Amino acid sequence: MTRGQLVGPFRHVQKVPRGQPGTGCDHLKGRGWTMTGTLRLHFTAEDLLRTRVLTEPDPLWELVLSVHHLSPGGEPDRHAAWRREVRPRLSEAESAHAVGLLRRLIPRRGNFPDFLTPLPTSDGIDGAFDVIRSTPRSRLALDMSPARLRRVEASRFGHGLAAGHTEPMTDLVGALRRYYDAAIAPVWDEVGEIVRADGESRVRELLDDGLGGMFARLGPSFRWRWPWLETDYPRTHEIRLGGRGVTLVPSFFCVGAPVTLIDEELPPMLVFPARPLRRDPAAEERALFHLTQVIGRTRARILVALRTPRSTSELAGTIGMSLASASQQVTLLRNAGFVVSRRHGQAVRHSVTRKGKALLESN
Repeated sequence: MTRGQLVGPFRHVQKVPRGQPGTGCDHLKGRGWTMTGTLRLHFTAEDLLRTRVLTEPDPLWELVLSVHHLSPGGEPDRHAAWRREVRPRLSEAESAHAVGLLRRLIPRRGNFPDFLTPLPTSDGIDGAFDVIRSTPRSRLALDMSPARLRRVEASRFGHGLAAGHTEPMTDLVGALRRYYDAAIAPVWDEVGEIVRADGESRVRELLDDGLGGMFARLGPSFRWRWPWLETDYPRTHEIRLGGRGVTLVPSFFCVGAPVTLIDEELPPMLVFPARPLRRDPAAEERALFHLTQVIGRTRARILVALRTPRSTSELAGTIGMSLASASQQVTLLRNAGFVVSRRHGQAVRHSVTRKGKALLESN
């Protein structure tokens, strides 16, 4: 599957001098930070040709950034519904242990290790976990150092991970897997819909208005002043791309300040908040009316409701029908290819397929 849209050929051409340890981005959620500085990315003509936008969500970036939202923040909270949904699953013993481990490694404010978010892979979440599992010892030692994390990792787990021991890495990958299954997989369709819509809109902006136009629309604080892309930031930080380009990563769970990697020798990435989907209630009402003529009102309402993944009981409550009737209608729509059902732990969640979305959009 294509992960991004290339503006030009993308490869790591050369390395730029590494900044002082720990001078990379603080991986932020946003609460409590004052944007007193500026993040500046320096572009050359070669960088423009090697810049790309991901049009598919990156599962590791979404996983890592979601950990910041397990507690409510002070900003407008677009993830409150997600938090309510996942809290019961995360309270189970194994999941609670996984959350505790990840919260130590991914603090609400501050740096987290770069090796948790390697370059995107086309092999899905399993391939991403394999990449983490095969992280070289030298990278683990560097990423877990106090100079990089800006804190001392005093736990036995942290020391073992930094030393490249097998047991803590196995524990980490297991925790990532349990957390992903409980907190990310159930909402992956929704995450994908939002990130794909954002990434594809960036590509259209690029075609219509060029890179400058696209850069200027990355967020309200972004400014494009050749050769610099600037945005408000908690402190002043400068990244010289040096001909490598940058991968732009729209993210469902990124809020407020963008996120970059700490190590400036790694291929540059800039993670920024994906724009929420904007729906037109009047247009949706017209579409529902026309769709009703084709498949009936009940099934039309179910398709509309399942743009957001739901369990059978959640769907029944949303539509206002019995559990048995909801299950029967979902089965009919699934057999017709309009709905897919996936098991996440003990729950089964239903969502609209591409065929179902095409039917919705055609009306």
